[in-house]
Formats: sequence, structure tokens, C-alpha cells
Amino acid sequence: MTRVYFVLGYLGSGKTTFVRDFLSRRGGRNAVLVNDFGAEDVDGVLLTGSAEKVESIFDGSVFCSCRSEHFVEAMLRLSQEKFDTILVETSGLANPFQMRKLFGYINDRAGNVFTFSGAVCVADAANLEKVLYTLNAVKMQIAAADVILLNKTDLVGEETLLRAERAVRTLNTDAPIYRTVGARLPSEEFPVRERVLPAMIEDITVQKAKISFSRRLAEDERRLLCVRLAPFCHRIKGVLECENGYTVYEFSDGAESLYPTDRAGNFLIVLAAGKFSLRKKAEEILKETGVEGTVC
Repeated sequence: MTRVYFVLGYLGSGKTTFVRDFLSRRGGRNAVLVNDFGAEDVDGVLLTGSAEKVESIFDGSVFCSCRSEHFVEAMLRLSQEKFDTILVETSGLANPFQMRKLFGYINDRAGNVFTFSGAVCVADAANLEKVLYTLNAVKMQIAAADVILLNKTDLVGEETLLRAERAVRTLNTDAPIYRTVGARLPSEEFPVRERVLPAMIEDITVQKAKISFSRRLAEDERRLLCVRLAPFCHRIKGVLECENGYTVYEFSDGAESLYPTDRAGNFLIVLAAGKFSLRKKAEEILKETGVEGTVC
């Protein structure tokens, strides 16, 4: 039987870090199916080499009708290859209301070769309170989890951690909560239970935009642009041309993360939710900062 874990968590919480660490300590044949809400496969690039096989589904959530068919097809393909473990890294904006029902449907079609081994939710301790009460999908992710990693605990104090834990417990009363740095799961032994989720609530529409650049940005240009975009965006991530080649780039909590890659590209994918035009706002910020770019 192939063990299947779902990895939930909001944008920037540390899901990709969790997947890489989890698989680095695991033997056997492993695969990752990564879901990116953006219009480009960025997280899949980061996970290349972490497992024997990495598949990507982007431009939507695997739990919504626009991408669930692709998710079913991908899982059926993986079922033929007899992996020991499959990790499904879901989009940070995914609402897992249909997760177990969809998994049951897939397993029936695959001949019951999969075992649901649990849903791991990675939560950013510094930003949990803010996103929890603005994005309903985050509430559903916590409610659906079998184990919760309260991550990046080195960035906040004890009072913030206690408030975050209390907020989690209002949505999930019994899943183990681990305080982590680097999203390391202390033990794979945790109870997997049938969970009754709250009534499904729709979030406000999530907007996405791609900013393409015709030349390499200087470090100060890149940082200025992202600092100005950050207050309006839930995620800023992409592939950029740098002095020494290409890099997978992410801007989160005022900090830049860069990972060298062989993939060529010079773009950022930005995601936001709100009653404004993300594309128009991005164009305004490009003009104000003097950075040359095209928004689509």
C-alpha cells in the first residue's frame, strides 16, 4: 500500500520546507504532487530532486472543479508506479472541504492501493492570527488537519505562540500541535481520524497576476518592488535572472529567499484577495518604483 499524506498550510508557512525535510529522512520510493495556485509552476521547481518523481498542478486548487480532474488523473498515474509514499502539497489557498471525499473516489478508481496517512497543516506562528480571521480557507485547513506544525516559532514570543495555539484549538480540538523551526515533524505517529468540518464557506475571490521583466533587476530594484507589493499581496514568488544565473525567488515577511535553479525565467507571480484590481495596483507600483515590467 502507498501511504499518502496531504500537506496543508497558508502561503509562506513552510509547506515546501516540510516536504523536503520529511522526504530527506525517509527511505523507499517517494513521489510529490505539488499544487500551486499561481499561473506558473514555481514550487515544483523547488522540490525537484527531493523525491524520485515530482508532478505539478498549477493555476488553481486541486480541490476545486477547475483542477480536481487533473489531480485525479495524476494520482491514478502515480498509482501505477508503486511508490511507498506520496506527499500532496496543496496550494496555500486551498479549501480542503472535499479532501477526504476526493481521496476516497481516487482510491476506489485506483483499486484501493492508497492509505490515507493523514493531513499535516503547517501554520506560520507570526502571521496565523492575521490570516486566520481574513481567509476562511485557512480555518478549513486547520480544522481538517490530523497534526499541526506551528512553524517559525523562533520569530515570535511566548505570548504570540499561546494566542496562536488557542486560535488553533477553537477550530481543531484534538490534533497534536508541535512548535517547530524548519517545519520538522517530530514524529510520524499521530492519530488519523474522520473529521467533521465546518460548513463550507466561500472566500472572497483570489486574484493572481504575473509580472514579467525584460532585463535582470538590480538587487535594490527587486527589493524595493517587493516591499511595495507586499502590503497588497498574500504571496510573491517567481523565477528571476540574477548575476550568477537563475533563481527561484520568494519574498515573505520582509525577507528574500533565493534558490539556484536550472529553469530559465524572469517573472514574479503575485497573489492577493481583496476588492481592488491586483493588476492595476501592480502596474501603479511598477510606475512608482521605476521598475520596468509587464503585468498580465
